Amino acid sequence: MKYTISLFIAFTGFYLASEHLGQKIGEYWDFVAFFVVIFGTIAVLLMSRPVTSFKSLLSLFFQKFISGSPSIKKYAQNCWEVSLNKEPLKDPRTIEEQLLNDGLELVSLGFSKEKTLDILEQRYHHFENQLMLLSAWLKRNAKYPPAFGLAGTVLGLIHLMRGISTGIDSKETGLRMAVALVATFYGLILSNLFLNPMGEWLIEEAKKDQQKCEMALETIGMLMDGVNIVEAQERLNSFLNPDERLNNLGFQTEATAT
Repeated sequence: MKYTISLFIAFTGFYLASEHLGQKIGEYWDFVAFFVVIFGTIAVLLMSRPVTSFKSLLSLFFQKFISGSPSIKKYAQNCWEVSLNKEPLKDPRTIEEQLLNDGLELVSLGFSKEKTLDILEQRYHHFENQLMLLSAWLKRNAKYPPAFGLAGTVLGLIHLMRGISTGIDSKETGLRMAVALVATFYGLILSNLFLNPMGEWLIEEAKKDQQKCEMALETIGMLMDGVNIVEAQERLNSFLNPDERLNNLGFQTEATAT
């Protein structure tokens, strides 16, 4: 959601700028520039993709971009309910939700606490490695769209020079020059508004996932230790900011008392 809102803000800025210049968005469209930049970037992405399942990478990306994940406070509430009811979450969509259900399954199978937490940690680290591979892949290839944009600009300049040699007028010369520069614009947009920010965004998502996965491990550990619900709530609150802390038992916390 945060990334989508940021894209909306950026494109709103471009739209307002073009309106101020008295230009329509359609004037920035060019067939040659678009396909040189887009197809060139896709080719490089395919050539340099990580040595892992391409299907799993796409699935991971769409899971993060479309499905999203619960907030820290919402996930803490889920953890508390699992520790209270000892029942799995319905329809788990994210790694942190799946870890809770996997932990309950391992407990039911009779695994020791040490082995259970070790298995859950390994499953999270595998997910984290996949996420870091995806992030690095996007960031690594962010340098190529401007290069393909420059290639498109060169093609446009070649077209311009040939036109000048045949005697085109000044109006046509300016138009072809503008079209040639559109390719560089596409390359800069693709690199600095999509690939690089997506890579950085995935890194931030990984940090949030790590905190939630630590909360999941804590929950399973508390469940196996037979911790009471009061202690469970307070230990989960250790992962939250003061204004986000759970108060499911109706206690007046120090923050609310003051």
